[in-house]
Amino acid sequence: MNASASGLALHKQLAVGWQQALREWHANVRLRWGLRLIVATVCVWLALLAQDQAQAWRVEADEVRSEFQRLQPLRAETQWAQRAVEAGAQLDAARALLWTAASQGQAEAKLQDTLREMCGKIGLPVRELTMAAVDAKPGADGSRPLRARLVIDMSNRLALMALLAEIGRTPQMMMVDSLRLRPQTGPARAEIEVRVLFRPQEKAP
Repeated sequence: MNASASGLALHKQLAVGWQQALREWHANVRLRWGLRLIVATVCVWLALLAQDQAQAWRVEADEVRSEFQRLQPLRAETQWAQRAVEAGAQLDAARALLWTAASQGQAEAKLQDTLREMCGKIGLPVRELTMAAVDAKPGADGSRPLRARLVIDMSNRLALMALLAEIGRTPQMMMVDSLRLRPQTGPARAEIEVRVLFRPQEKAP
């Protein structure tokens, strides 16, 4: 009986505590916004972590490309044939992450269309979308970075987090260079700089 009574009392205490927590949640606006801000911060941190991982993949792809170029003179030798095939497969996988187009202008238009489509699907109004200058020399294969500056309304923080997640899921590599929140502006806005790697399409012989 004592064990049953203790269990019943514990159950009642938990129920009372849960009801108090719900009342506090509904009554305390600061608590709700504080928890939402924590969730938004965690999501932004995850997005930045994904960006760092994409950068690491790009460095790894550059290393694989250098290794493949070093092995090209040895492809005729039997012992290097399998290694060269594996390096070529990894290089093709790395190239698949790049944005390809006939020209840089077409790549920039494709990037802008992709960002507009993402925002439209999520329901985020686009206030400004421009291409930013990038001071970088083309790589050995002609690849070069492209950067877009996107300004959107920040009234819906969940939609903003959904956009960051969508950027991280793109088949081709797309990285968030910077994220600036402007809550004091009317309406509140977020400025996002997105960077991709563009490589011109190879011309048919």
